[in-house]
Amino acid sequence: MPVSRKRKKKSQSGRKSQRQPVAPPQSRASLANAFSELFEYRRQLGEHRAALAGTEARSMIDALVANAPQWSDEDLEDHLCVRYGAAMAQYDAGAVEDVVNPDDLVRALLTAIDERLHQAAEAGTDPAVLHRLLTVVAGVLPPPLSESARTLVAKHLGTQAATQVSRGRAVTGPVLWAHDVYGTRWAVVAPFSSVDGSDRWYLWDVDTCGYEVVTVHSGFHPTAESAVATWRESVGHEAAGAAALTAVDDAETLGALLLRDDIEGLRVGGEDQEQYAEFLRGRRLGRTAREAFGKTRGRPSVRLTADEARQRFAQRLRQLGHHDAPAGADEGPAGADDFAAELADSWPPGDHPTLYPLCSPHKVAVAVLHLRDFYKDDFAAELVAVLPEWIRFLAEHTAMTTELTERCLAYASGDLQFPGILDDQGRPNPMARVTE
Repeated sequence: MPVSRKRKKKSQSGRKSQRQPVAPPQSRASLANAFSELFEYRRQLGEHRAALAGTEARSMIDALVANAPQWSDEDLEDHLCVRYGAAMAQYDAGAVEDVVNPDDLVRALLTAIDERLHQAAEAGTDPAVLHRLLTVVAGVLPPPLSESARTLVAKHLGTQAATQVSRGRAVTGPVLWAHDVYGTRWAVVAPFSSVDGSDRWYLWDVDTCGYEVVTVHSGFHPTAESAVATWRESVGHEAAGAAALTAVDDAETLGALLLRDDIEGLRVGGEDQEQYAEFLRGRRLGRTAREAFGKTRGRPSVRLTADEARQRFAQRLRQLGHHDAPAGADEGPAGADDFAAELADSWPPGDHPTLYPLCSPHKVAVAVLHLRDFYKDDFAAELVAVLPEWIRFLAEHTAMTTELTERCLAYASGDLQFPGILDDQGRPNPMARVTE
C-alpha cells in the first residue's frame, strides 16, 4: 500500500519547511531605511564590479595591442577569446561581490577601446592597431552586444566597415552533425571562412541530458574529421559508436541544439575557463550556422511533447494496475495521473519535442538526482520506483535497442553513481563534459 504523504515540492534548500515566528510589523520609516540601504548597497556593488571589469578590460587591451603586430587577425581573435575565458573563470572562482557578468565585461572592453582611440595620439598608440582590435571584438560578439560594437565601428571606421563587421564570418559549406547511440549528445560542425582563404571548422559539442540544452565544448578545428574525433573522444567509444557526420536535415532540431544567442541569460553556471573562452564566439557562429542552414524541415525520426507523454504514460500505468487519485488531492496515495504528470514535467528538455523522448544513462542519472532533490522524500521514492517503466515507455517510442535500454535501466534506482555529473562540492554540474 502506498503511504500517505503531502506530495508538495521541497523548498530550494531541500529541507522540509518549518513554521517561522511572525516578525513584528515594521514602520514605514524603518522600511524606507531598509530600502534605502539596499539601494545604496547595490549601487556600491555595481560600481565595484564595474571597476573590476574596467581594470580587466584595460589589461586585456594592453596585452592584445602589444602582440598585435606579430599576430594575424585570427590569432588576435583566438587570444581575445582565451583572455576573456580566463577573466570570467577568475570572477566565478572569487567572492560573490567580485563576480562580473559576461555582458558587463564586454561593455567595459568596448568602452576601453573607445577611450584608447580618443587618446591614441597623446598616448603614442597606433590607431590602426586599435582599429584592428575593435573589428576583431565586434566580429566575435553575438546580439545584442554586437549592435553596440557595430555602432562603435561606425563611429571610428565608418558605416561600410560596420556593415562588413556585422556580416561576420561566412559559412562556406554544409552544416554537419552527428549524435551518439542514445541521441542525447550531439556534434554540430560547420566550415567558416578565414583570412588566409582556408576553412576553419567550428565544433559545438552539445549535451541534451540536463534541464538546459548546453554546449559543453566548442572551438575551431583544422578539419571536420579532427572536430568529430575530439567529440568522439569526449563522448566515449561505446556511446559514440559508429557516429559519422552527415548534412543537417532538420531546422527544428538544429535550432534546439544551437540555441538563441543572448549572453547573460544563457550562463547556466559551472562554466570552466575553456567554456568561457568560446562563450561569445560560439553563440555568434551558432547564429550564423542556423541562418546559413535556413528553415528546411526534415522528418525527425522521433518526436514527442511533454503533454503527449503525460497522457500516454498515464494510460500505460492504468493498464499496469495503477489507479487514479482523487482529483486535486495532495494527500494520500498517488495515482497514475500524478506519476505521469511529474515524470513528464521532470524529464528534459521539455521545450524540444525532437530531443525530449531520447534516453541515456546520463539523462536517467540526472533525472534521479532531480526527483530526489525536488520532491518530498516519500513521493520522490515512489517516482524513482516508477522511473524504470517510464524508461521502457520512451524506449518503445524511440525504438531503442534492448542493450541500450538495459544500460539506462541500470541507473534508474540511483544506486549506481554516474561519473562526472557532480562537482567537487557534490552539486549537479550541468556543464560537465560527461563520458557516457
